Amino acid sequence: MPHLNKLSVFKKKINLIYFLNRGHERTVKAKKNIFASILIKGISVITSFVLVPLTIHYLNPVNYGIWLTLYSVISWFGLLDIGLGNGLRNKFAEAIANNDKASAKTYLSTAYAMLSIIMGLACILFLFVNQYLDWTNILNIDPDKIFELRKIMAILFGFFCLQLVVKLIVSVLLADQRSAMAGAINTISSVVSLIVVFVLSKTTSESLLYLAISIGLINIVVPIVVSIWFFKTHYKDYTPSFKHVNFKYAKNLINVGVMFFLFQSTALIVVATDNIIISRLLGAESVTPYNIALKYLTPITIGFSLISAPLWSAYTEAHAQHDMDWIKQITKKMMKIWVFILLCTIPFIAMSGFIYEIWVGKEVSIPSLQLTIWMAVYVLVSSWNQIFGNFINGLSKMRLAFYLTIITAIINIPLCYFFAGYLNWGLSGIIIASSVSLIPDLIFIPIQYYKIVNHKAKGIWNK
Repeated sequence: MPHLNKLSVFKKKINLIYFLNRGHERTVKAKKNIFASILIKGISVITSFVLVPLTIHYLNPVNYGIWLTLYSVISWFGLLDIGLGNGLRNKFAEAIANNDKASAKTYLSTAYAMLSIIMGLACILFLFVNQYLDWTNILNIDPDKIFELRKIMAILFGFFCLQLVVKLIVSVLLADQRSAMAGAINTISSVVSLIVVFVLSKTTSESLLYLAISIGLINIVVPIVVSIWFFKTHYKDYTPSFKHVNFKYAKNLINVGVMFFLFQSTALIVVATDNIIISRLLGAESVTPYNIALKYLTPITIGFSLISAPLWSAYTEAHAQHDMDWIKQITKKMMKIWVFILLCTIPFIAMSGFIYEIWVGKEVSIPSLQLTIWMAVYVLVSSWNQIFGNFINGLSKMRLAFYLTIITAIINIPLCYFFAGYLNWGLSGIIIASSVSLIPDLIFIPIQYYKIVNHKAKGIWNK
């Protein structure tokens, strides 16, 4: 019997190896990254789920809501890279596809130089302006915390600026279709964060300041170590240097990057303003249950993202090599996978009440079933848009997506106030508004995909 069990395990391994190595070279690379990403993200999801109640216990629910709101505000400033990270990703991928190492190295060196300059200036400007900002009024928080919040925001912003620069290694890894390795950076940071928060909870009393310093340091130290390792090994030929900085290449990076910047800046309004609207309409304590419901569905979001993420740069390579048949084949498979994800969401919703109680206990008011259902709708709509969005991103044909996102940004905030405030739908109203705001993308981006792959795209459909 033990012999048969070993034989069965061996056969499964053989089948898995055969599956991973079957198909087009580009497909094989994507499958291997997806498989590795599942393992890496599995650790990340477990860590994230454990980190939530641990952080709530350390800070208390109200301070945790404040922490989430502050962090969402800081995330807005990710736009300060003016899309250079994504611009580098596409240009680096194109250079590798064409076996142009010199251009790849110049693009990389130039991106590091430009982003360092931008972040340095941004940091100086923010530290000056921050002295005059009343974050307690902006976020509807206890006025006694004004000086503490200014200090925390200065620390978070400073670390965030450094993080944007050192995390350019992620763009390099994604461009080279190493999404698993790119995801490993965040997973390592999450595991270290969990350890640090646990230590803080045992050695200090609740402190947003200590948490900000700890998380900030973790988010820059980990990518720095990873960058050093990769530029000493796999990417030795592309190691950035001052002598390879060429601002003539900056134009190509910016032409691609600015469109990503414009797209991301409007998209961020939809995502990042929710916490502020909730804080102002329903109080900072309501931010916590909203984010718990969102985080509960993280496995669905991550599961689909793990599969689709490697395709962005694969689409860039396929388009550069005029391989539209591969693109059509992969897109059809992604649509089938989305249906499977939809079916997996149903038991998630059904078990939500039970899981919430085990997960966060009685420290937080458990989100309602209605909120979980609408959150699932939002996650599924976002995932469907991602199928075609990765293709559009990979080809840098984002003009239409940008205009659609402007429409989304314009209607999202009024809809939030209408559903959550006027109709008194509370937290459910916020996520319903975000879901409704995604409808323009749901309609027009698949049409653009169809036109491009069938060589029928003209005008705005091809920009």
